[in-house]
Amino acid sequence: MNLDGQVQSGKTPSGEGRVRGRDLLDLPARPAASLLSGHVDLSRREPRIRAGFVGLDAEVVFDRVDVDGHDPQVLPGLADDTCDVLCVEQVLHSLPRLSVALTNWVRVVRPGGLLALTVPEGAPSNGQPAAAWRFTVQDPAPGEGGVNLFELLQVICHLVEVERVAVHRAEPRAGRADDASGSEPGTVEVVLRKRVRPLTPVQSNNSTEVQMLTRMTRSAIRARSRARPMDEFESILDSGVLDATVVDPSRLYLLYQWLLSTLRLRGDCIEVGCFRGGTAKLISETLLRRGVAADLHLFDTFTGMPERLSADEAGLKGCFADTSVDRVRCLLANNPRAHLHTGIFPDSVPPQLREGRFRFAHIDVDIEESVRDCLAYVYPRLAAGGIIVIDDYGHAECPGATRAVEDFFETRAETVIQMPLISSAVVVKAG
Repeated sequence: MNLDGQVQSGKTPSGEGRVRGRDLLDLPARPAASLLSGHVDLSRREPRIRAGFVGLDAEVVFDRVDVDGHDPQVLPGLADDTCDVLCVEQVLHSLPRLSVALTNWVRVVRPGGLLALTVPEGAPSNGQPAAAWRFTVQDPAPGEGGVNLFELLQVICHLVEVERVAVHRAEPRAGRADDASGSEPGTVEVVLRKRVRPLTPVQSNNSTEVQMLTRMTRSAIRARSRARPMDEFESILDSGVLDATVVDPSRLYLLYQWLLSTLRLRGDCIEVGCFRGGTAKLISETLLRRGVAADLHLFDTFTGMPERLSADEAGLKGCFADTSVDRVRCLLANNPRAHLHTGIFPDSVPPQLREGRFRFAHIDVDIEESVRDCLAYVYPRLAAGGIIVIDDYGHAECPGATRAVEDFFETRAETVIQMPLISSAVVVKAG
């Protein structure tokens, strides 16, 4: 298949030989073994990408994807949900950004379809180019240049289910049966099935690093409570915040602290990207309990991520859709000054708010274009000394958010302060 979408055999992905009008749910019913039988070459060492389509005879027909002169990480010529099976052999280890490649390869597979990969097994060998990766499925710390495959797959577990992970090792070469170095390098086979609907990507909250950070945060809260009461923050968390957010406690605590620093300023509060309303609830409860006379304006599509994604943001497509405006409205029902606005920001800003002034802004929209739009609207309306918290700055899976923030403040007086340890940045308005 060329990157302009034409199959080399002369057929198109939607042309003759494809099953037409097939329900998307048919693919998940097909066992991976029947779809891939005989199609994955475990002995192959040369890179190859092939797109497979289920024909009228229910067999998979493969056409090679031509990536000459193009970036195999993003497959720019293949539209979303194009093929039934994508088979990527011995390619991943040579790419610089593994998560970008995986999310884009999943992007082009139809819901319920399969992504089949082969990658080299083992720690990086001596003399291997620095740009090359080697993979392990068991070693939790594979060393520089090595990748634990199961940890890598966590990045896309909201998009796929793991059908199979298998290690295939060749028999030792003749005369070297007692010497493992005489064996050919092993091959790891990975088969992933694309979810019909993506889950909310919260897998990072279960990582060892985040769990450790959470314990440290709670320990710090307990220690601080000896000098200053922390009952308010803990009570706010218990008011419905923790049940309605995927933000870890360390970032919630920082958000709370930065909000407190603005209480003597004039202006309202704004949050763009409230999902199920957890951080909105934190802001709302803080304002209520401190007796602050300020409106809280909340913006979200409540239908998940918009389609305007950069190539390295493909893993966010369809995420955060498992919410509703009614759910958030119910959570915030005790605050008559909390206002929900539905739609794409800033088109969803009501006319009466065009000249609004803000003391505090929380931007949690993940993607580059949306972050740019938020900053362009919020920054000129922010009071001197006001705070902008950008949740996704510095997050490995939200590179566009970081780009947008860096570009926006490159020529402005403010310093972007990155917060430890997972993600988020703070900007204090100069003046």
